[in-house]
Amino acid sequence: MFATRVARYVPSAVRANATQFMRTKRTTNMAGLEIHPDPLPELESLYTKTLGVLEALPSSAVFRQSSEAVTQQRLSIVRAAMTENSRRNAYASEAAIDDVVKELDAGLIEEILDQAHDEFHLATKMIDWKPHEPLQVPAPPGQWKGFSMKEATGEGL
Repeated sequence: MFATRVARYVPSAVRANATQFMRTKRTTNMAGLEIHPDPLPELESLYTKTLGVLEALPSSAVFRQSSEAVTQQRLSIVRAAMTENSRRNAYASEAAIDDVVKELDAGLIEEILDQAHDEFHLATKMIDWKPHEPLQVPAPPGQWKGFSMKEATGEGL
């Protein structure tokens, strides 16, 4: 609960050098998915906020380690694309967005933004859920034993 309340009030990063140009793309051709006017700074902000939230989890937590690795990698791709050259005109900005989309290979930039929002909210919920803590009731013996075809078919008994 606490982490989700904090996440709601974390202010979005405001950029002084906001895009002066409208995007040349007019539609995503997907119902309910609107074009974002300036997606790269928004992605950078979301990934940075997600990394900040992940710091609240213990460094030994597997969720934190894997989420940080993926988020850092994606953040570096976004930052590499956000050069001064992409701020000169709308066509250069669209080229930078296309480069990020190709590099991430996860759908449209608006879909990537939705995924980044979901990852951020999941990270805040993981703080509330505390999956890194030990179980309240210990698991019975053999609970996590892998499935064996020989045992299932009766061979090897």
